[in-house]
Amino acid sequence: MAKFDLLQKCLIRYFKLHGAFVSRHPTFVLLLALVIAAVLSSGIMFLQFETKTEKLFAPVGSRAEDEKAIMEELFPAEYENFYASRMTASDQRLVLVIVKGKSDGSGVITDRAVREIVQLGEAIVTTVATDSDGRGISHETVCARRHGRCVANPVVEFWRHALEANSSIYIPMAPTMLPSGSLLIPQPIMANVTFEKGYIRQTSALLLTFYLKNTPPSSNDQSGAWEDAVADMLEGLAFQDIEVIFYTSDSVDESQAALVFDILPYFCATYGILTAFAVLSCLTRDWVAGKPWLANAGILSVLLATASTIGLLSFFGVPVNQVVASMPFLVLGIGLDDMFIMVSAWRRTNRLSSVEKRMSATFSEAAVSITITTLTDFLAFCIGSLTPLLAIRTFCLYTGVAVLLDFFFQITFFAAIMVFTGRREAQNRHCYSCREVLPEDQAPSRSYAIFCSGGVGSDRSREGYAESVHACMTFFKKVYAPIITSRFVMASVAVIYALYLAAGIYGVTQITEGLELSTLAEEGSMTNRFFDASSEYFPGNCPFVTVIITERLDYWDAGVQDELASLASRFLQSRYIQDSEFWLDDFKDFSTASNNTIHNGTTFLSLLNRSFLTHLAFERYALDINFDEDGSVSSSRFILTTDSLLNTQDEAEMLVGVREIADGTPLSVVVFAPTFIVFEQYLIISSTTFINLSVALVTMLLVSFLLIPSIPVAFLVTFCVLSIEVGVMGFMTFWGISLNGVSMINIILCIGFSVDFSAHVCYAVVAQEGELASTREKVANALYALGYPILQSGISTILALLPLFFTKSYIFQSFARIILLVMGFGVLHGLVVLPVVLTVIGGLTDGKRATVERGGAEASDPADKQGTSMEQVDAATGQGEFINESCSE
Repeated sequence: MAKFDLLQKCLIRYFKLHGAFVSRHPTFVLLLALVIAAVLSSGIMFLQFETKTEKLFAPVGSRAEDEKAIMEELFPAEYENFYASRMTASDQRLVLVIVKGKSDGSGVITDRAVREIVQLGEAIVTTVATDSDGRGISHETVCARRHGRCVANPVVEFWRHALEANSSIYIPMAPTMLPSGSLLIPQPIMANVTFEKGYIRQTSALLLTFYLKNTPPSSNDQSGAWEDAVADMLEGLAFQDIEVIFYTSDSVDESQAALVFDILPYFCATYGILTAFAVLSCLTRDWVAGKPWLANAGILSVLLATASTIGLLSFFGVPVNQVVASMPFLVLGIGLDDMFIMVSAWRRTNRLSSVEKRMSATFSEAAVSITITTLTDFLAFCIGSLTPLLAIRTFCLYTGVAVLLDFFFQITFFAAIMVFTGRREAQNRHCYSCREVLPEDQAPSRSYAIFCSGGVGSDRSREGYAESVHACMTFFKKVYAPIITSRFVMASVAVIYALYLAAGIYGVTQITEGLELSTLAEEGSMTNRFFDASSEYFPGNCPFVTVIITERLDYWDAGVQDELASLASRFLQSRYIQDSEFWLDDFKDFSTASNNTIHNGTTFLSLLNRSFLTHLAFERYALDINFDEDGSVSSSRFILTTDSLLNTQDEAEMLVGVREIADGTPLSVVVFAPTFIVFEQYLIISSTTFINLSVALVTMLLVSFLLIPSIPVAFLVTFCVLSIEVGVMGFMTFWGISLNGVSMINIILCIGFSVDFSAHVCYAVVAQEGELASTREKVANALYALGYPILQSGISTILALLPLFFTKSYIFQSFARIILLVMGFGVLHGLVVLPVVLTVIGGLTDGKRATVERGGAEASDPADKQGTSMEQVDAATGQGEFINESCSE
């Protein structure tokens, strides 16, 4: 087996020197770590929050951003002559209100319900907000206008007139012109309508929309203040017959900001759970050997890393978002794993040696393990930061830096505390009170022996006491290894694994893509209720798509008209496009009706400007045409009405379809809708995930090969990582998690965890040579050294994320669910699948060479073979540190 272990040896040598340095200067190292933590953490005073959904979850540098820039340059929003179909802002200021019957199955077209709806409309439009200078902001101030009037809700106006005139409240099915000049078209704003004799007699829900100004910035701020005032008013408003569910343009952003602070109690719960777990893991029957305060120091080092990370990046102006709020949970789990490795390495040292020698031995053994864990996790986050989604990029930046700083504080702050702990042990002091105690054989009473005694007793061999074998390790060697490598169990594992792999592959084929806005709001919140009600009563997203013709054309030319007609026809052939609104079509009909010919430029432009665009029925088209200084058309647009888009797949296919048509025409055409900014993520998530996974896999294998150099390990690790990835991606589909930026980074992180679980187990088996002839013995020895730490690592990370399952955030819940799958499948592969695979492969090799007949006897305890097997496992893997002192003798 080829070995290129120069880097491994260099790490071991360096950490051995570092351990000795810390043991000689623990106070200096401790104070240095605390000063650095204090300086970095002070940056928290510059902490900023980013809650803009479009900025966080829309791909950076996407085509939609370029299309939006063209749209806003050529056809900026016009709020004094406003048409909803001509909106350009993806964050359009508005208030949406869904009104439904208070009891199930009841409608809203009853005398009392209609009166309450009119009262609701009046309450909204009469709401007055206050700006920072104390001046009032009314609806009239901030509303989008047309013909000098606020763009209103015609149905409310219709019912108000009906109640004043004591006439019928039933609404005509046909479009109706109201006294104010507004046109009432009821179908789009009503759900599950009941018709009778040309009138709508009942509807289960009604949608009211209040459009506001986005520009200039001062108006945008005023609109935001008025939105907040309306939201506050509606929160306290109650009716007898109707239920009001509302949404504002800031609702999702405000929900994300609230979730960042709402997560704090869950982090406190995580801190408590892991503190208890760490302390229990560091206790033994020996009250001198126990290390509860060291366990607390390990958790504190993670908290120092977290605070330092937030402060450091806040210094550089990197804002926090909802996804970043899950970072402390993950780092706490990862950091605790490093702490266990360090404590376990300490436990394997000779207790009778000096503290300096024990620290040198601890760091030399833990060097490879903590470096591999840190590097693989850090590189996973570096690769994840390549994603074009800003929310995920920021999360990866924060978590990657936190992993590095955790590594730093583990080898400084935690190491210094470990030195003081070692000195306490050398003085035979109690692990809690730090008072000097007597060994168990000198205990004056039974209660003293149970609660106080510890240390080296006179009845023990000093050499034997220094190298004790623990029950947890013995369980994996003596009990678990023979079971898992038996023929029946291996056959059962093979069958179950085949079913697992089949289920995973099937799940991968059923995976859905996209992060819907509804999932960003807190469960049970008003925003979440609005999205649910919208899906129930007004299913499908029907955005208006603008087709922009950016070049100058001779629109009067018959060939140009045919080309444009062909273009519009191709759009209408798409199954996602329902209708089009093209000024040129109406203009040709208008000219025909007025007996005018438009086949020359002069006549065309004269009729267009003087008659068509000034006509009340066509004046909206003035917003769709730009003229040069000479009066010719420099650019124009037409509007496509989409059919219902029921899911993210429909939205992605519609976006791709209209772009393909636009790209396929010889004309210079751009298509845009405000929702394209969000839809864009659906197009890049699969390819980005595949690319990042491929890069991550290759990178992790290179790191593993450099630090644990073995070609067989590389192939086995590859098999293990791919197997875990298939399981995680497949089973997350069964759990209702779609492929989006949040799940993508967890899938990439899965590679880092998979390497941690699999590389050491594989190498611990293949690296054993010499007297060990049976692969079963090698597997048993690997499980002896690694079994319990792998289990402990998985449990600690799951416990760190456990509180996230109880949050009301889809992002936090999906994050916890995927990590649970990663850790669960990782532990199962490390403790079940790999031992079986290695035994089968090794069995084929064993059968080809002559071995000493062992008569079927169980392999002897590696600790009993002096200078042979366990020394080989420790030397080959650097994993002797994994023995955890939580196991009782």
